[in-house]
Amino acid sequence: MVEKKVRELLEKYNPIVFEQDIIDTYKTRDIKLSRIYYAYRATKLMHPEFGYRRLSRVMGYKDHKTVLWEKGGVPVSVKTVDWLSERDLIPLYPYDKRLGLIARILGALFADGGIFENLNAIFLSSSELSAVKEFGEDLKIIFGEGIEKNSRIIEAGEYGHSWCYQNTNRKIIRLFQVLGAPIWRKSTMKLLIPEWIFSSEELLDNFIGSLFGGDGSIPKYKFSNPNPITIGITGRDNLKENRIEFFEQIREYFIMKGIETNNLYITKWKESNIYRIPVRSTYSNFLDFYKNVPIYYCKYKKEKLKKTIKDWQKKIDKGLTLSNLRGDEI
Repeated sequence: MVEKKVRELLEKYNPIVFEQDIIDTYKTRDIKLSRIYYAYRATKLMHPEFGYRRLSRVMGYKDHKTVLWEKGGVPVSVKTVDWLSERDLIPLYPYDKRLGLIARILGALFADGGIFENLNAIFLSSSELSAVKEFGEDLKIIFGEGIEKNSRIIEAGEYGHSWCYQNTNRKIIRLFQVLGAPIWRKSTMKLLIPEWIFSSEELLDNFIGSLFGGDGSIPKYKFSNPNPITIGITGRDNLKENRIEFFEQIREYFIMKGIETNNLYITKWKESNIYRIPVRSTYSNFLDFYKNVPIYYCKYKKEKLKKTIKDWQKKIDKGLTLSNLRGDEI
């Protein structure tokens, strides 16, 4: 009993992200500079009466470094840590109430969102203006209203058929990079759901819900043979084993929710492949999906699934698809 309680406390209070995790996303020179700067901070704290020359002698560095720091100059990596710390996001603990939203944002970054290769923006693209606005509002809940000055929504596509929210605050980007966000072209890199997401059902709901909002597909009800609900992502031939592992993680989630799935299938697409996991096409399975799996950043898919189930129910009520009542696959 005592061991269980200790384990629960460790899980609750053991940070998901530490200061050093953020610093380690920077180049070697920046990491080294941050180490020196933290030593300067500690020395200054113990000896507030020291001037910059004496601090330099004690630390064994040239005057120009301590002069810069005395005037308020701070390494970029440390600025990022300080900014996140001021918002109680470093250290990031499992009990933080914003963690569900953080998982939701992260799931979107695995789908129609992402981070540019040079780390100069985090974004979400969607055909729904309301979806990208909601994404931006969720970021503000996590990081504060001040990040709005770094954001914009642009209209994309030849006829303005899609929207893209972008935020250029690199401090936000560094945190999501540590949390496991893919950088730039997802079709060329390995993907796995980060381990910390599996620590609670709430986090999984948020992550899978926004992943599905971007990469999920809802069929229309046609006669007695609707196509399956699917989640699909791309990947090159050399990533086949990784994609199978990724979808097995998703299958585990569906099993937890009582939702049956069929075998993963792969179709060729341009220079890549599309990997899909289908939800078994039975009325009860679709209904369980609707009740138990949230869909974020896509109102259209929520409404489409609702209509598919409603049309299917009408057919069942008329007694025209008796196999559905038995839960058999159609």
